[in-house]
Amino acid sequence: MDQLRFEDPVGPAAISYRDGSLMLIRSMGAHTLRLQVEVQTPKAAEAGQVLQLHGRLDAPWGNGTFALLGTAEATVAFKPDTVVRPDLYFTLTSSQLRALEEHRSGDLRLELETRAVLTQARSYPGCAPATLSIDVAESRWRQQLDGLGPTLGVELNVPFPADDEPRQEAVGYLREAQRRLRDNDVDGALLEARRALEYIGENSGWLMPSGKKLKTQFTQHERWAAVRKTLEDQASGALHKDAITKAFSYTRTEAETVIAMAAALLRLID
Repeated sequence: MDQLRFEDPVGPAAISYRDGSLMLIRSMGAHTLRLQVEVQTPKAAEAGQVLQLHGRLDAPWGNGTFALLGTAEATVAFKPDTVVRPDLYFTLTSSQLRALEEHRSGDLRLELETRAVLTQARSYPGCAPATLSIDVAESRWRQQLDGLGPTLGVELNVPFPADDEPRQEAVGYLREAQRRLRDNDVDGALLEARRALEYIGENSGWLMPSGKKLKTQFTQHERWAAVRKTLEDQASGALHKDAITKAFSYTRTEAETVIAMAAALLRLID
């Protein structure tokens, strides 16, 4: 429990994160991360009626750097020497969730920097920030992600490259495929996935087997090339351009599968 000390005569307050309170909530276009803190208010007779809590949530990447996930505020009625449990809500994009998964190794670790303010206190109303460490067991975090539905599971398969990585082009195709899928444009999503597969074919160095009749004779790279080409042919069926494919009708689940498989292949490219 960290101490939040106000300037005298307000006195100290104590705040802690409530274990197990973290929850991911699906929202339109983004997701909400809710967590609850417990505040022991100070023994202050004349500090007003309102306590404001400011929070900043960061994800430590493990190499000395931090990624800002968001900020939040909560306002609660102030009563001296009592315990209040306000919720803090942080809006996270799918890209932020992908980044958390890319950098997570085992349990999820976050840091919450908090600062409490008694806006009506006669003395200086603020206090120095306190930092709370939040550890979420991997099993619980996976349950939270699973609760957001299957589409997010597809999105989490998409690589999260740095801005200067060459894979950005293919990642752009896959994210556009996800956007089209969210708009229920299944054929459009498959078209974007095919573009990503074409990029993989041009940049992977995998060559299709030549002059080999038996699949058992294929090299490792030739087998990956065959997998990619087969998947590209499947995605090309959404164009409905020939006598065979004009009868094809793809489901949302099939499109999700093609996108996820294309993303998995993209991970193999250095």
